[in-house]
Amino acid sequence: MFCRHCGTEIPAQTRFCSGCGAKIADQTAASQPMLAPKHPSSQQPIKNKLIDPLMIPVAVILIFIGFGHMALSVMGSTATAQVTDYEQVLFINNDDSTRNPSRYKLEYQFSVNGERYTGSVTRVFSGGSHMRQTIPVRYLPFWPHVNAEDGKTAGFAGPVMAGVGVVVLVFGIKKKSRLRNKRR
Repeated sequence: MFCRHCGTEIPAQTRFCSGCGAKIADQTAASQPMLAPKHPSSQQPIKNKLIDPLMIPVAVILIFIGFGHMALSVMGSTATAQVTDYEQVLFINNDDSTRNPSRYKLEYQFSVNGERYTGSVTRVFSGGSHMRQTIPVRYLPFWPHVNAEDGKTAGFAGPVMAGVGVVVLVFGIKKKSRLRNKRR
């Protein structure tokens, strides 16, 4: 059987088309041969209609966040944040040991020009060093929402986010150009 709306092959006893979502009202009518979809250029699967417009904005956001995290170590300003809460985080390790009792998540807040910003850090605090009132943080002066514990900003999170953003952006642009070329 094939869908009369988009031409997608439909398994027997299916009530809706997986390609366009159209209801298959009459199984025998749907199984009759179909010459062509009504509007092949305008028919897209529903998931593509939802994902395509979001691809490029999500890619740009990932790139900005990735570069923001990389910029922390270069041009970040420092502040002393107040620890607002902490909790023990028990991770199951892959080496058959059960838990690391020194792993804690600290939540903190700090102020920049009268505005309050928050953050958190999860890591191993040896010897009870999680019991503290303040923690040094580094933030971007033009974007204080991007912050991390001072001295802990180097890592792969920024480059990985920026890289994934670039890859998604390239695929999104290629897909848009292919769709434009098909319509011509």
